This record gives sequence, C-alpha cells and structure tokens, in this order.
Amino acid sequence: MRDGEFTLSYGSTVYTFGPADLPAIIASAPDLGSAGVRTDDVDRPRADGVAFGQDYRTGLTLTFDLLVVGADEAETWENLATLATAWRADSVRSDPGEVAELTYRLAGRERTVYGRPRRFAHNDELVHEGVISVLADLSTVDDQYYASTAQSRTVSIAPPAGGGLLAPLSAPLTTTATSDRSVVIAVGGALPAWPVITIEGPITNPVVDVVGLWRMELTATLAVDEAVTIDTRPWRRSVLRNVGGSLAGKFTRASARLSSAALPPGSHEIALRGTDGTGTAALTVEWRDTYSV
Repeated sequence: MRDGEFTLSYGSTVYTFGPADLPAIIASAPDLGSAGVRTDDVDRPRADGVAFGQDYRTGLTLTFDLLVVGADEAETWENLATLATAWRADSVRSDPGEVAELTYRLAGRERTVYGRPRRFAHNDELVHEGVISVLADLSTVDDQYYASTAQSRTVSIAPPAGGGLLAPLSAPLTTTATSDRSVVIAVGGALPAWPVITIEGPITNPVVDVVGLWRMELTATLAVDEAVTIDTRPWRRSVLRNVGGSLAGKFTRASARLSSAALPPGSHEIALRGTDGTGTAALTVEWRDTYSV
C-alpha cells in the first residue's frame, strides 16, 4: 500500500481512497477516534470514595473528511455514487455480526480494523467545480489494531513408528495408536492475538494444545473430507464444521473458553493430538499480530 492509502473491503467489494490521484481524496488528517470506557464502579456505602470494578473498553469511531472529485459534474456524481454504495455495505449491515475490513498505511505502518461503515453525509455546493465534500464514519468492533496480513502455520499428525496390536490386549482390539505433533509459532505485536484454528480430518477426538497455556478437546469424529474451524475472534466466536453445523457443544468441560483463548506475544508450542490411522489429519493456526495503536 502507499502511504496515506485506505482500503475498505468486504465480500467482493474493495474500495480504495486517500491519495490525490484517486476519485476520493482525504482532505484532512483522519480522526482515528478514541475508546470509551464502561465501568462497574460503585460509590462506597457510608464512606468516601469509589469502589472500582472491572473496566471495559468500547470500539472506535473513525471519521474521514473526503473530497470526491471528477473531470466534470457528471463524473463527480458518478464517483460519489460509487463511494456511497461501498459505504452502505449492504451485505454487511444486513447480516448480524458481520464486519468489513478497513486496511490503511500511515507513516509506513500498515494496520487493519474491523467494523461497519456508518455516517455518510455529502455537500454538493462545489459540484460545478468537480468537487463534492463527504463526511464518513466507520465504527469498529473494538479498540485494537491488527496487522494488515495474517500469519499461519500448519502441523500434520502422523502415527508413531511401529503398529500392530496395542498391549495390554483387551476387547475391542485396536490397531490404531493415538498420535500428536506440534509446531512453534511466534506471535508479535503488543497485545494478545486471537487465533483461527482449522482441523482437517480424518481424526477422532481432536485436541488443540497450546502447551502450558490452554487446550481444547472435541468429542467428535471428522471424516477424511471434513474440517472444523475454531474461530476465537471476539466478533466471530464460533466452532463450525465445513459441511454445516456447530460443534461448540462437543467441547469437553476441561476445554478453554473461546473468550480465554488469546495468544500473548511470544513463542508458543501448538500441538495437534487425536486418533488418525491415515496420518493425514492436520491443524492450521492463523493469527494477526495485534497492537494498541
């Protein structure tokens, strides 16, 4: 991306604005907003002062002062219509929980935020000069900034060498051993990252183990053409099978909650455990480094 460039994307829509050679130019430095705080504070009963509870941070409101330009009035109106349609984000706003991505580059740093386009107000007083001014807002799901590109690592599962019957022998007999493999990932950024974990079958009772941090155990069997995606991101938080249906109810009681499954900055060993006679099951973990600014 070029410095000063912003790209709004969702579904098949990609709209870029900012630099002076584009139809929508940023007229003044965008306001990237500030997070509010929701508190559980209460007054101390029959005493001075306040008893602090938990604090919760709100999302941001990003505000853009734009100039839509064109070679003549007709082109200016056409360019405004393109921007207005992108900012409506119909496919996003009609789907509860759905978000758009806004990726930008400022001072050499690229960041992505997730949210929804909201206010869109235009002034066509200067349209005869090929200029229409626009004020546009985007509300974000949280106050965090994410790396513009995701990182990922994949680990496969392979049965240990050997085979045959497992001792001690007891009915029913089995010729498949439980196996596991692991991979080390390096999470950067300044804040914990929310991973998206995909397990591809065939595998029975898969376990995702972030060694020393948390683990998730599923009492389920994935066939050779099946997969389950565990999405811990706060605006998703789902456990979905690729052939349809949720497996959230298949977590054991010992499994970590999705809301507690963030990965702090640093190195982490992630293991895939389970039973797979083919040695072809695999786990892919994807994440974006997360920042406070």
